[in-house]
Amino acid sequence: MDLTGFALLTLSSLFAVIDPLGCIPFFTGQTAGFSRARKRHILVRALLVSLFVLLAFTYAGSLLLHTFGITVEAFRIAGGVILFGIGLDMLQSRPRRWHTGLDQAAKLAAAEAEAVPIDHGHDHDHDPSVTPLAIPMIAGPASITTVMVLRAESPGVPGALIVGLGVALILLLTGIILLAADTVLRRLGGTGMRIVEKLMGLLVTVIAVQLVMNGVGPFISGLVRSGS
Repeated sequence: MDLTGFALLTLSSLFAVIDPLGCIPFFTGQTAGFSRARKRHILVRALLVSLFVLLAFTYAGSLLLHTFGITVEAFRIAGGVILFGIGLDMLQSRPRRWHTGLDQAAKLAAAEAEAVPIDHGHDHDHDPSVTPLAIPMIAGPASITTVMVLRAESPGVPGALIVGLGVALILLLTGIILLAADTVLRRLGGTGMRIVEKLMGLLVTVIAVQLVMNGVGPFISGLVRSGS
C-alpha cells in the first residue's frame, strides 16, 4: 500500500472507531448544565489525555506485543473481532458497554423545549474529562486496537508518522465537532444521529473483516508452506 492509500485508511479507520458524531450525545449528556467555558475546558483536557494514550499505544504497542510474545497476525485477528463486535452493535443500535448519555441529552432537549427545569445530576466538582470522556469514550478499546494495528501495518517510518498525525487530526476534528455538539444535535435530531451511527457501524464492520483476512492469510500461507 502506498503512503496516500495508507493515509486514507488511517483517517477513515480512526474517524469510524472514534466516531465524533456518535460522541455528541455522550458529551452533551455528561456536560449538561455546564457553562460553555467549562465545557471547553473539559473537552480540551479530554482530548489531551486521549492524544497521550493513543500515541503511547501507537509507538509503544509493538514493544507490548513483543513482551507478551504476540504476533502481529494474532493481534490483527483479535482487533478485527473486537471491531466487528463494535460495528455490529452500531448497526443494530444496541447499547454500548458504557452509558452514552443519550437519554440524559434527550431529556435536556425536551425540557428546554418545554421550559421545564430538570435535575442534571451534576455537582460543581464533577469533571468527566478523563473518565469517561477520554477513557473509554475517545481513547477506548476500539481506537487503541486500531492505532496498534495501523502502526503494525504502516510502511516504514513515514507510515508511522502518518498514524501519529492521523490521530492528532481526528482528535482535532472531534474537538471541533463536540464544541458545536448542541447545534449538531439539534440539526441532525435522533433520526439523523442513528443514520450516522449505522453508516459508521458499516464502515467499522468492513474494516474488521479486512483485518481478520489480513491476519488469517499469512497464517494459512505459513501452514501450507510448512505442510509442503
